[in-house]
Amino acid sequence: MASWMIRASADPAAAPARLTAFMVAANYYSVVYVAAGALAVVAAGPSPATRLATAVAWIYLVPPVLARLVLAARGAPVGRATVDTPAYRTWWLLTQLQMIFNRIRVLEELLRLIPGAYGLWLNLWGSRVSLLAFWSPGVFVTDRYLLDVGRGAVLGARCHLGAHIVSTSPDGGWELVVAPVTIGAGGVVGALAAMGPGCVVDAHQTLPAGRYLGAFTAWRDGRRVPLAERAGWR
Repeated sequence: MASWMIRASADPAAAPARLTAFMVAANYYSVVYVAAGALAVVAAGPSPATRLATAVAWIYLVPPVLARLVLAARGAPVGRATVDTPAYRTWWLLTQLQMIFNRIRVLEELLRLIPGAYGLWLNLWGSRVSLLAFWSPGVFVTDRYLLDVGRGAVLGARCHLGAHIVSTSPDGGWELVVAPVTIGAGGVVGALAAMGPGCVVDAHQTLPAGRYLGAFTAWRDGRRVPLAERAGWR
């Protein structure tokens, strides 16, 4: 499960009971996506240039366009949700649309070679990212539609931006919390630092390397500041 943080249930054997048919079916998206992409490349014709263009478009355009359609139809799954709620199913589907980039990380690194291209691509998903932000190698983004990154922000090597957490509730079920991650203009997220849902690095502030911000926490004036949980975004 591609969650930003998961706490194991006290009874591991009970975990499969929380899975739903929708969640299992959605897991096959990546297989269908890759197979359909291969067919599209073959159908594009014998020209190597046409096949390459088709492959690039399929990899980088199809998932974010599908995500925007899901967001337009169902809304961003911001807030708290459990497995039996529409918001959880929306988040799960959006997670599967991103899975190829979570598994094959080099695909995003290739985009980052072109100045501004990665930010433009994240905006296609639904984020608000300045094209003048700098992305160091290995930055890991879990929810590409829930970032707000200001002009001149710097994302350090292998830092982690996770707009969701999934944890176990007292009754043994799964509880999802989703909220955007925000880095203000000129803000810096140090190498190996991590930000959870609803976290904020204020403009021109530096989150030190290796520092972890738990959900709904700001880094302000060189220290952690708790934030009230935000119910929505936009």
